[in-house]
Amino acid sequence: MKRYLIFLIFLISQTTFGQELLLSGVYKGEGLYIQNPYQADSGQFCVQSILVNGKKTSTNLQLTAVRLNFKGVDLYTPVSVKIMHGDSCRPRIVNPEAVLYHSNFKFDSLVLNDSIMHWYTKGDRRDGKFKIEKLKNDYWDVVKVMRAKGRFDGAQYVYFPEHVEGGNKYRIKYELPEGRYLYSMEMEFYHYPESVTFSPRIVTDKMTFSQEASYEIFRGDESVLQGKAKEIPLRMLAPGDYTIVLNGGEEEGFVKK
Repeated sequence: MKRYLIFLIFLISQTTFGQELLLSGVYKGEGLYIQNPYQADSGQFCVQSILVNGKKTSTNLQLTAVRLNFKGVDLYTPVSVKIMHGDSCRPRIVNPEAVLYHSNFKFDSLVLNDSIMHWYTKGDRRDGKFKIEKLKNDYWDVVKVMRAKGRFDGAQYVYFPEHVEGGNKYRIKYELPEGRYLYSMEMEFYHYPESVTFSPRIVTDKMTFSQEASYEIFRGDESVLQGKAKEIPLRMLAPGDYTIVLNGGEEEGFVKK
């Protein structure tokens, strides 16, 4: 007897909690239609606001049939819809299947920190691949491509990101040869590395950094030495005033005796 396993990438949940109607799934390019009853006794429509992924939308709610178009949401990315409504009425989502996504694959968990990104999957295929994308100047750049392990019961993947200072945003695209694909949730990490210091300020033979760093030394406008290290010999430098730039930061001065 054959057994079939079917996973939902995001299970639909259409239940009310007081004044909320919740629905989650995946945006597939289709709009979501909502019946929005008009309450004659109060002169108001039932729906008060709609939030997509936690952000309030500008959808026109002064209609009995509301269309949510998911403006600004990327295709095949997870969506969570929260409909806030009055106590004495209930809106209805006409086509919840618009965000249902049936597949034998899912992202089980994703973790991102200062040094590592790792994620777990279920149902990936050997002919699939993962593209790790990083947001840069409002565009998603592919920074790494990895082949899927093809383990239906579960697999773990690891990537070592190179963060820039400040905000770093990533997402993972699972892609199949026939053109089907699915994005993970976006992950964001704020990276503020410790500044590198150097000593001594009056140098005789060498200079030491607080940690390994890229450096460039100038005498006036002339670059005289550059590289990457934690300690550099400076015996060969002529005596005088110099400046050093560490990891592309601000210039700082020192004296060679």
